[in-house]
Amino acid sequence: MYKKIIGYLKGMKKEQLLIYGLLAGLLFVVAVPAKKTAGTAETQTKTAAEKVSREPEDLCRRMEAQLAAALSRMDGVGKVEVMITLESSSKKEVEKDVPTSKNSQEETADGRKTSTLSDSSEETTVYEKDASGGQTPYVVSEIMPQVRGVLVVAEGADNPQVVSQISEGIMALFRVEAHKIKVVKMK
Repeated sequence: MYKKIIGYLKGMKKEQLLIYGLLAGLLFVVAVPAKKTAGTAETQTKTAAEKVSREPEDLCRRMEAQLAAALSRMDGVGKVEVMITLESSSKKEVEKDVPTSKNSQEETADGRKTSTLSDSSEETTVYEKDASGGQTPYVVSEIMPQVRGVLVVAEGADNPQVVSQISEGIMALFRVEAHKIKVVKMK
């Protein structure tokens, strides 16, 4: 077998050997990194999603930074600092399997009919297997924490129009009532 391959290769011109060698090298270079890159992107996406759901403090800090950046770009606001408080941490809703059973019995005693109806259900959590073979509860949805209140300290807060614009922007972004927003002047 090896003799046939060596005989075939000896019969080829050097240019043909060079072209086949380059093609094989190119295929190897293209195929190998593609698998690693896809796996890395999936891992990074999973890690980022897990980090968001596990750390509500980080979520709050990111929201504060984004709101401060947006408000500082508004006309008349100037320098701004923001503090946001959340109601609670995020909540995950897991899938539940709830089989129910109903039984009914009818008895006749002393000329009277008696019927008994019983209803039972049992709730169990649905699990999914991860890559390592472990089981984790199957998450149907995740409810992000609600904003409890927002404090904005801004240079331009002495202008009532600026205060109104800041409050309206916060109400639009976080669906929070006006009485949960406080805008004060920065010293």
